[in-house]
Amino acid sequence: MSENIGKKLRHGIINVFIANIINLIINLLTNFLLPKYLSVDSYAAIKTYYLYVAYAGVLSLGYVDGMFLKYGGIDFKDINKKDLNCNLSTFRIFQITIVAIMLLIIAFSGDMILLSFAFATLPLNMTGYFRSLYQSIGEFKKYSRVMNTTTGATFIINMLLLFGLKTDDYHYYLLSYVTLNILIWIVLEIYFAKSCLYKLKIILFSFKEAVENVKDGILLMLGNFSNIILTSMDRWFIKALMSNIEFAQYSFACSMENFINVAVTPITVTLYNYFCKVNENNQVKRIRNVIILFASALIACAFPGKFVLEIYLTQYIEATSVMFFLFAAQLFYIINKSVYVNLYKARHLQNRYFARLITVIVIGFIFNIICYAIVQSKESFALGTLLASISWLFLSVRDFPEINFSLKEILYITFVIIAFMLCGYMMEAIIGLIVYGLIVVVFSFVLMKSDLVFLLQMLIKMLPIKKKVHK
Repeated sequence: MSENIGKKLRHGIINVFIANIINLIINLLTNFLLPKYLSVDSYAAIKTYYLYVAYAGVLSLGYVDGMFLKYGGIDFKDINKKDLNCNLSTFRIFQITIVAIMLLIIAFSGDMILLSFAFATLPLNMTGYFRSLYQSIGEFKKYSRVMNTTTGATFIINMLLLFGLKTDDYHYYLLSYVTLNILIWIVLEIYFAKSCLYKLKIILFSFKEAVENVKDGILLMLGNFSNIILTSMDRWFIKALMSNIEFAQYSFACSMENFINVAVTPITVTLYNYFCKVNENNQVKRIRNVIILFASALIACAFPGKFVLEIYLTQYIEATSVMFFLFAAQLFYIINKSVYVNLYKARHLQNRYFARLITVIVIGFIFNIICYAIVQSKESFALGTLLASISWLFLSVRDFPEINFSLKEILYITFVIIAFMLCGYMMEAIIGLIVYGLIVVVFSFVLMKSDLVFLLQMLIKMLPIKKKVHK
């Protein structure tokens, strides 16, 4: 059973990883071309829209999270399709009602970005429902298709507007994003109905289903919401206290940072399903250490980002220092989101997860204020983000003492972060990448050799090598 679960984990990671490679290429092109050819104001408006969109899931009031917990670890064939139909239809009506109320509130605001966010909320949350369902039941191929479709279509729209219509008006971009989200939602509804072999029932609503899902998922949703607040707090400070240019520069650094999510998503998505079925502390600790090694290599993406800023996007060169602080913070976020957040969910510790995040938000808020009071620059908020990420990992570790860090693991993380920051600030991009890479390899062999061997063996098993059949 354990081997089958491990095999399913590897296949899930491969499926989502391939999807994320496609997303990475597309996002690289998008995040280099938009700031290159759009004005700073238009680029800032688009990034503001995406900052708002990150909070759309809050309006599900925990319903999707309740569904996520309800079906987590269950195979699709074992789910009662009538029950699932009721669950989906109830959520659809629930969201239409909430969005209608929201539109009435902001209809007369005249703010195009807010209105676009309001209209996008319904299709985004419905798409999020399907994505979360596929993740919880281990249907990673379908999860990947949703990701690829959304990212690919968004890229095509951006390129048509940028090079076809050659427009710098952000209103066209926002309108296109909303329209695309609606179309993707409709396609998903039709496809899902066919795969479940049921007729679409738009008016099916169960008050009991709504209450149970919200009740079960509200704390998890609030935890995820707090997570979003924590990771976007710095941009709200920048938007409130600094100029549009500085917000655009900081947002660009965040866009570079988001490339990490492309590589990490295969892990965070698949590990929840894995932890629902596997609970041995030794296996969990091994997976965590492998992720530490993976994250240490992954943050090296900051060096190519610095290289691009040096030769291609010189108008955003001031984002370099911010970028290295944010990438350093990602080392701790990756460990937290991949392992500890999934453990909170799999072991039904939503209360503790939420309480920890609230504490970290307060800590992060204080760090941002203190850092800005000392040095009034955008780098101060990036440093505050790094300190908050370290605090979050420290609190999470306390909740799971059975998989505590050893002295070698603590030394490894400390040395890696110091080496990363020194190479990033004191060396040119290419030289820094080489030196940092060598340091990581040496530290990995010296301090985490057994975990490195396990990671290499796991990667070899993922390779599509066909075994020879002997007659």
